[in-house]
Amino acid sequence: MGNEVARDSLTILPEDRQLKLRLKYNTETPLSTSYEIRSLDKQRLVEKTEAGQWQTAEDGTEELTLPIQNLLTRGTEYLLHVTMETESQRELHYYTRILWPEQNLAQSMLQFAEDFSAKTLSETQAKDLVTYLETKNTADNSSLGHVTVESSFSQLTWGGLKMELVGEMETTLQELDGIMGQIKVSYQVSRMAEQGNTESYEVTDYYTVKWTEKRIYLMDFDRKMNQIFSGERILYSGKRILMGIGNDDVIQTLHSKSNRYLAFVFNRDLWCYDQQDGKSVNIFSFRDGTDESGRSDYDQHNVQILDVADDGTVEFLVYGYMNRGNHEGNQGLGLYSYSKDGAVTERFFADSSRSYDEIRQDIEKLSYLNENGMFYVYQDGVVYGIDLSSKEYMVVADGLTEETSAISSDRTRLAWLEGQDAYEAKMIHVFNMATGEKQEIQAPEGSVLRALGFVQGDFVYGLAHPEDIWMLNGRAEDLPMYAIQIVDKDLNVQTRYEKQGFYLGSVEVEDSRIHIQRLVKNGDLRYAYADQDTIVCNEAAKTDIMDHIGWFASEVRRKVYFVQTDQEISRTIKISVARKLTYDQSETLEFQSGDRQSRTAFYAYGRGKLQGIYGTFSQAVQAAYPVMGIVTDQDQQILWDRVNRSTIRTIRSPQETAAVLTGNLSELSQAKTMTEGTVLIDARGCTLNQMLYFIGQGMPVAAYTDSGDYVLLYGYDQYNISVLNPATGETYKMGLNDGADYFNRCGNDFICGKVLPQ
Repeated sequence: MGNEVARDSLTILPEDRQLKLRLKYNTETPLSTSYEIRSLDKQRLVEKTEAGQWQTAEDGTEELTLPIQNLLTRGTEYLLHVTMETESQRELHYYTRILWPEQNLAQSMLQFAEDFSAKTLSETQAKDLVTYLETKNTADNSSLGHVTVESSFSQLTWGGLKMELVGEMETTLQELDGIMGQIKVSYQVSRMAEQGNTESYEVTDYYTVKWTEKRIYLMDFDRKMNQIFSGERILYSGKRILMGIGNDDVIQTLHSKSNRYLAFVFNRDLWCYDQQDGKSVNIFSFRDGTDESGRSDYDQHNVQILDVADDGTVEFLVYGYMNRGNHEGNQGLGLYSYSKDGAVTERFFADSSRSYDEIRQDIEKLSYLNENGMFYVYQDGVVYGIDLSSKEYMVVADGLTEETSAISSDRTRLAWLEGQDAYEAKMIHVFNMATGEKQEIQAPEGSVLRALGFVQGDFVYGLAHPEDIWMLNGRAEDLPMYAIQIVDKDLNVQTRYEKQGFYLGSVEVEDSRIHIQRLVKNGDLRYAYADQDTIVCNEAAKTDIMDHIGWFASEVRRKVYFVQTDQEISRTIKISVARKLTYDQSETLEFQSGDRQSRTAFYAYGRGKLQGIYGTFSQAVQAAYPVMGIVTDQDQQILWDRVNRSTIRTIRSPQETAAVLTGNLSELSQAKTMTEGTVLIDARGCTLNQMLYFIGQGMPVAAYTDSGDYVLLYGYDQYNISVLNPATGETYKMGLNDGADYFNRCGNDFICGKVLPQ
């Protein structure tokens, strides 16, 4: 697996490094077990050892201690990969990051989080938590499905619902970076409903905490709660199928053209309701109602409905971690078909070495099944087309990024630049996935093209002259365009936007509007912001993702979701479960991995999940900042952390310390460059406050001024930033607010660096 998969958990080694494992097995007996430890980038093997035999403990589980050697550097994360061979000659693989800490703060952080979650279930004990809340009048307290640190005390304590803990809480340390810890607490609760039925809920609490010698501070709290849809007859009434408490991102519907069949997903379970015959079928779920080991309820997978036919056939994807079945333990995506006779058939399965969050974000970009049996999916910068009849697949386009490609909102059309450089393309490919038709747009002589997006069924692209590239402090800022064109499905120009005296900067395509930043040239290769203009198109024919989904405000449960039917539900509704999944028509596909080394990417994490993958460091920081998160590189090395920062720091000998940074400023050709064990980062677009992290880590920050020269930021306290002019040797202080305003006027152009573990 890729090292990003191990971001799910961080395991703290004991002082003697002897890591104890416990195993509970049902059918397969473990034989030999080995492990290896690598650097996070997987390039350096630290240790590879046979671990010996498992021993039976008093409670019937098996125990084994990994005798990890004294080859680790304290405070440095590593990747641990445990391999177990079983009696059936299968190899099972387990992954986690490990850390041998300089001081073990993890246990107190974990205890804080678990105690906090437990106290919310008792209104009396929960009063101890009031001091941690940052309740705001502007917070949305309408739904118990989402609770934050800004929510009311009533929200925190389940709105008065008498929730009872089911089983035990599972507490996972996800991050420990200096004095910052991120913890996930997962558990189930239940209550007796007013109608006499039992309601069950899955809950995940995410914590970001900051350790000090005096106390642990709660920096962020985020709870997601989703009801488990039981499918009981009592939930079908009138024109509603009652889902319960949840969130927008766990519910999905799709109906057949005739509207007879209505398929819906709620909290990872797929159902289909026959509105004519009054039958409801549970098509897919990993839950079996009896397993208490966590195997059934592990939530790192999801279901995507692709098509519902008039004969009752439902085509759907299951992607992420496979909890059970033939692919148990694998990451990947499988396409399945349900027929009205109750059979579910696997069409293909594709393994993946990437994390569930990465797979999910790609599926949300593009997963489309056309009427000719061709399935298209985006994975790791590559769009694949799979013929479901022959199980053959082709690469439609690869090397795609946000800057070089665009996908229509209805997922039927794809456009991408020829080549990898967003500023040099002479051709744009436009592909219609509904028909399989491919077209090309050629640049006029002396021009290059930019792919900007789709509005309705029309494609939006820009035209620019390569010599107009905007250079700022020695680095490319943008390639302003001289015109924008909107073309229909036949590539006929519908609208051309071009204004004398203006260049066109960033463009945002949003529903039926195109927002354009207009620039004026104020010198050779320099531009200034002028204003913003908007092109308003005809009202977009959008696909309503909340079609057949509604909610009402319950006096008891607050916001409650339901699936809307087209006619009254019969009192004699029949409820059933699909037959066992069959694999005899399936093929296992091996998608090629995207070429990650050819592109720089920054990963923003927060609130227990991947927030996004971005081409620039500033984009990733903006995504991680509001969720008290972190930013990593492609090797999962932490580059930026909002919380792990002291309140005061001054770097001694800043010019000497910054020599590795300042001596390589002219070499920074990409967003991230490695030199002499230090990573140099183009942080243009970040704020002064966000740059204090690097100073806190012991590396001055280079900040460009309005004269085009740079100064070094080498210290801060609660009120001021310390500045050194390397040309004159002068040092001075600026107020943090004044400094933020000044550097903002200068374009917030920062270069920063961080020494990474070797």
